[in-house]
Amino acid sequence: MSMPKPIRYSRDEWLCMRNDPALPKAIIRRVHVINRATGAKVEKFRAVTWSIETDQRELVGYFDDVRSANEAVLYDVVVHGPIGPANGIRA
Repeated sequence: MSMPKPIRYSRDEWLCMRNDPALPKAIIRRVHVINRATGAKVEKFRAVTWSIETDQRELVGYFDDVRSANEAVLYDVVVHGPIGPANGIRA
């Protein structure tokens, strides 16, 4: 399954939607960092999990492009089906 495309909501920011259709899973922001080896400014894309509580957000990573950042944001694992024994047979 391919990842859904992120929703661009400003010049430098995108929302990554996954399991919940109303709440984003992560935010991607274009940032400029200094390359330590050359001292040049480099464009990177920082992905951070989204939460209404700022202190609960976590860095996913820095990436070279939006596509890579989006692919690093995973779905939540959801178990579907009836609750019962793993093999369907009660002991």
